[in-house]
Amino acid sequence: GERLRFYVIGSSNAAWQTWIGQMHATLRRMGYQVTLPSTDIPGEENGPVGRRVPKCDDAQYYETLETPRLGLQGWSTWGFAYDSQDDCDATGHREIAGWNVSCTNGWACTTTWRGPLPYVAVSTIAKGVKDANVVVLANFCNDGRNAQMLPHACYGEGLVPDLMQTTDITADGLKRTIRAIHEENPSVVVLVLARYSDAKQILYVNDRTEEETRKLNAAVKKKVETEPNTYFVDFEFPVDVPMFQTLNTGHANCRGDKVMAEAVVDAMYQHKVISTGLNLAGEDCLARMDCGSLSMACCQRSVLCYINPDGLCAPYSTGLQ
Repeated sequence: GERLRFYVIGSSNAAWQTWIGQMHATLRRMGYQVTLPSTDIPGEENGPVGRRVPKCDDAQYYETLETPRLGLQGWSTWGFAYDSQDDCDATGHREIAGWNVSCTNGWACTTTWRGPLPYVAVSTIAKGVKDANVVVLANFCNDGRNAQMLPHACYGEGLVPDLMQTTDITADGLKRTIRAIHEENPSVVVLVLARYSDAKQILYVNDRTEEETRKLNAAVKKKVETEPNTYFVDFEFPVDVPMFQTLNTGHANCRGDKVMAEAVVDAMYQHKVISTGLNLAGEDCLARMDCGSLSMACCQRSVLCYINPDGLCAPYSTGLQ
């Protein structure tokens, strides 16, 4: 099969979820020769951090695979966008897109949740992934969430951005990373992965903030797709279906990870990185639960079903947590 290398740069969604492993396994099952060498990028892990993820019904396909990725919990785009902190002022902030932004990475921009690395040099990232066919950037969700939940922790004591204003900060960070990658190799396809829904009642999509999330994703898409060889990967979770973990609250469970993995693989096909794609039915199949009566294409699309090792459409759970 065709040789393929991908790399994911993310925050806790790359550390505490299974979608990257699911993507690796899906591509292998499709016949691609997936080659994923380790790199010298600081903070890299070969799988979920501490394997602290739900055990999905299809875990046998991917849990033994090594899938190098950068998944730094709580980090935002600016943690992957600079080569130093020399431009940070005496208060520990730098100006990004006209806003005062903390130079401290991690949730709430505090060293307590940062981890051992102060930042990851963007030139090191670019050199590490220069031979990849695809780089997936899944690292902007905390830009807006910090503005919503802890605005002064990340954006200083003065004027702070609202959710939509953080898209300018997001675009600045993403473009710095994209341009560094393309300076090393302009043929790398960069896929920017959408922020997924907020959760309510731990397990479910928060329908009250869905339109807000759609607007945020649309704004980021518009800003980043001006870059060459760069595409936005959008997706949505169904409402009234358990889509979030109890193990790592606020993070997608096996079903959400299935949606994300399939969206990225489909984007690889749509943008001609791979020559064959998944057999996916339309969005009307997304919440179908009558697995035994579904076509294979509808089964592949449904979050509640999957094609089991016997080749049959079977129920797909949230995963053992």
